[in-house]
Amino acid sequence: MTEIIELNDDSGTLELKKENLALIDYYAPWCGSCRMAFPMFRKIASELGLPLYKIDAEKNEKLRGLIEIENLPTVAIWKDDKMIASICTTKEEGLRAFLKSHGIGV
Repeated sequence: MTEIIELNDDSGTLELKKENLALIDYYAPWCGSCRMAFPMFRKIASELGLPLYKIDAEKNEKLRGLIEIENLPTVAIWKDDKMIASICTTKEEGLRAFLKSHGIGV
């Protein structure tokens, strides 16, 4: 199973720089959709052998600023030392299609 790593503004970018490819879950503790979608994010990351990072979007302004977040939950792709894309979704089919459009998964 994929390890879940919680990031914060103090250590987040240093931790991410260790990865060539990772998924990042931007969430808020009060967000019901975030809690509902998280098991699906974890499942897909595990299937793909990718690390999954969680970032509390309310508490971590620096990390939130790496991408544009309009709604939560937002999943971002970290690749080659930068965020390359993000999507706000709670649907497995939507996340799989998004990842496939970026050459990740089947």
